[in-house]
Amino acid sequence: MTIEARTPFRIDLAGGTLDLFPLYLWEQGGLTVNMGISLGSHVRLETREDAAIHIRSQDTGAEQSAPTPQELELGGPLDLVARIIRFYQPRQGLSVTTHNDVPCGSGLGASSSLLIALSGALRQLNHAHISDTQLISYGANLECQNVGVPVGKQDYYAALYGGINAIYFEVEGDRVEQIGMNEAFRQKLERRLILSFTGEPRFSGATNWSMFRAYVDDEGNTRRSLRRIKDTAFRVRDAIEAQDFEALGAALAEEWENRKQLAQGVSTEQIEKLMRTASEAGALASKACGAGGGGCMITLAGTGREQAVSQALEAGGAQVLAYRIARQGLEVVRGD
Repeated sequence: MTIEARTPFRIDLAGGTLDLFPLYLWEQGGLTVNMGISLGSHVRLETREDAAIHIRSQDTGAEQSAPTPQELELGGPLDLVARIIRFYQPRQGLSVTTHNDVPCGSGLGASSSLLIALSGALRQLNHAHISDTQLISYGANLECQNVGVPVGKQDYYAALYGGINAIYFEVEGDRVEQIGMNEAFRQKLERRLILSFTGEPRFSGATNWSMFRAYVDDEGNTRRSLRRIKDTAFRVRDAIEAQDFEALGAALAEEWENRKQLAQGVSTEQIEKLMRTASEAGALASKACGAGGGGCMITLAGTGREQAVSQALEAGGAQVLAYRIARQGLEVVRGD
């Protein structure tokens, strides 16, 4: 028997960092706006006749095997995958193959997307009565063990549901609203919101930890900037609902200016250079994806300037990545 699962990556539009527990509680609730995209994670499970587990990453070539799930080694290059399998305890042996469309470190939530894909596949394999809410809760705890620093939860929602999401983090729990739009606006947004890889992969956990620590210690403008980021997230949500590109561009530019104040290392010389190049070619705004410090960035092109902005980014050393807004999230297919 085989089980194949696929999940979208995400582009975070506004409100990132506010999904970190307990930052959103200290700020009387948080709002993050993101969208699932067609680039994503892929997992394939193949059942075995014995109880052994064999894991292989197509991206890195890393492999790991063990006689049983509980004997999988932790701490290696496949630590997150091993943790997930150990937690869900499949009742039979498995050969597990994983693949990401873009490498981890892209700022697109690749590791969290892979986590949801694998968790969803194992839920199906075990016929487990686990809700999406539980899947996210377990996943956040497992990923926190993996990286050793606080992790945000926004990535899991894009992976599970796709589309454009307004995710509210509140005392009562998380609340997700999908932002609806007509097909014409969706296609315009896909054309005008350009995704590019800056060529500088980074570890988001380190940047998130710097922000978290700066908030707790009340260093610099961290707290004030995070509150402004929260306000900006509402404006991004409203701009998308109103299908107003000018308002969206202004809000994205504001988000990035505030985000750079959260901690050192959020921006880099290469990112700033690319953003200036894009602006000169007709971009309304740019911001780094995820925690910053490298990886991918998004750029909102002005009307009719999509091609010029894309060409300018590539001439500056970035790699423009083709994508579409994901029409759905987690997909699990079972075969004989």
